[in-house]
Amino acid sequence: MARLFWLILVLAFVAALLAGASWAIAYNTVGNILGAPPPKMGKQTTQLVWNGLGHEEKHPVMWRFGFGPTVIPGATRVTIYVGPAGDIVRTDPTDLEARLVAFHRTGY
Repeated sequence: MARLFWLILVLAFVAALLAGASWAIAYNTVGNILGAPPPKMGKQTTQLVWNGLGHEEKHPVMWRFGFGPTVIPGATRVTIYVGPAGDIVRTDPTDLEARLVAFHRTGY
């Protein structure tokens, strides 16, 4: 029984390490999208979405980074979906990168 307990404990520790590494990769990807220096994005929420987006069978698990209210013109709320390996699945608004380029050009 003690071996089973330690096995479960070790597996939980490994799962926590993998989840932390996945979050760090996804957070770095979001930082790369937002650019340097990032605009004021308001309150950030992060969520691990287990079922994906429903229509995205390729990515059943992904990180959801939500921001709002932002100072990006035309995008008061921003949501970025990132896969566990750091690949961008979807952004809301869909033209977020173009809006960020325009925002950085204004000199804010």
